[in-house]
Amino acid sequence: MELPVTADVVVIGGGIIGVSIAYHLSRMRAGRIILLERKHLAAGATGMSSGLVRMHYDNPIEATFAHRSFDTFRYFDELVGGECGFVRTGFVRIVKPHHLEPLKANVAMMREIGIETRLISSDELKEMAPYMVVDDFAIAAYEPESGYADPHLTTMSLAEAARRHRAQILQGVEVRGIDIAGARVRGVQTSRGFIATDTVVNAAGPWGAMVAAMAGLEIDLTLALHQATILETPPEIPTPHLTFIDRINGVYARPETGGLTLTGISGGEHNKVIKPVELDHYSETLMPAIQYQALERLCARIPRMETGRVRKGHVGVEGYSPDGHALLGLAPGIEGFYLAIGMSGHGFKEGPAIGQVMAELISNGRTDVVDIAPLRVTRFEEGQPYQGAHPYL
Repeated sequence: MELPVTADVVVIGGGIIGVSIAYHLSRMRAGRIILLERKHLAAGATGMSSGLVRMHYDNPIEATFAHRSFDTFRYFDELVGGECGFVRTGFVRIVKPHHLEPLKANVAMMREIGIETRLISSDELKEMAPYMVVDDFAIAAYEPESGYADPHLTTMSLAEAARRHRAQILQGVEVRGIDIAGARVRGVQTSRGFIATDTVVNAAGPWGAMVAAMAGLEIDLTLALHQATILETPPEIPTPHLTFIDRINGVYARPETGGLTLTGISGGEHNKVIKPVELDHYSETLMPAIQYQALERLCARIPRMETGRVRKGHVGVEGYSPDGHALLGLAPGIEGFYLAIGMSGHGFKEGPAIGQVMAELISNGRTDVVDIAPLRVTRFEEGQPYQGAHPYL
C-alpha cells in the first residue's frame, strides 16, 4: 500500500491501545485515521499479555475502564464484530489478611460503579473450587462473569473493525521522527516517507518514552520483563477453572485453551528491569528460577497442579509509570501530541475503554466515559501521583 501523504490523526503503535484508539476514532468519523506499526499488530506487550479480563481495582478510574471494557469483551461480536476469544470462568481476588478492610472498601466502590462483584467466604470459595486451599484467609472478592480473552485475536478483530470504518492500518512502517513547529505537531517522518498531520497519538507501549523523545518530551517509564508459564491442567481439576489473583502467595492463574493453565508471579517483585536499548533484543528465554517460583506458588494454592506437566511459556515487556497507572492525555507544551502509554500491565483488559476515552478527547476536547485528569502526564512534576483510597500495599 502506498504511504498516504496526509492524515487527520496518526496513531503510533499496533497493540490493543493503539488499535482501539484507531477503531473508536474511525467509528466517530474523526477524519482520515492512520495507524502505524513498525512490525506487526500485537507484536509487543499486547501479544505477550496474560489476557485476564477482570474488574477488581483499588481505584475508580481503572475499575471504570475495566468495567466499560468488559461489555466489549463479553459482547464483542455484537458491539465490534468478530471474535475476541472471551471465556467466562469467574474471577477471585485473594488479599493478605491485613488487607481485609481495604478489600471490603474496594468491593463497595466497584459495586457503586456497577461492577458485578461481591465478597465471599473461604467456605463459599471451597464449594466453588474444591481444588483450592482456602485455610489462610477468611474473605475474598468474587466476580462471577469475569474470565479471560485472547489478546492477539482481540487486536486483530478491533483492527478489522477499524478498517471497516475506513481507518488505514499500516504494518512494517516505523516512525523515525515527529515534526514539531511552533509548539505544535506538523507530521511524522517514517521509514517510508513523511505524513503531514496536526494530531499524533503515542500508543507505543513500552516504546512510548522513545516515541515521546522524538517530540522532545521526557517520560519516565520503567521497562520490566514479565514471564508467564503454561502447564497442563491435571484431570482432577475441572476446566475451565477459576481465574484468580492470589496476593498471599504472590501468583495469578487462568485457564488456557486446550486443557492448559497459564500462571505467573503477581506483584512484580521478580520482574527484571531492562534498559530502552534492550527493548528489541531482550532474551525471550524463560528464566528457570522465576518459573520454578511461579509454579511453587501456584501449587501452594492448588496442590494438584504439581502433577501438571510444563508445556511452554513466554516473556514479555511492560512499561510502568512511577505510580503504576497510565499516562493519558495531551502532552504538555505540544499542541496535537497525545499520549496513551505507561499502562503498567493493565492495558489489555482496559484497552477498549481507553481507546474510547482517547477518541473522545481528541475529537471533542473532553471525555465522557471517565475523567482522566488524575492520569495527566504532568501529575508527577506537580507532586500528584495517582493512588486509590484503599491500596493493597
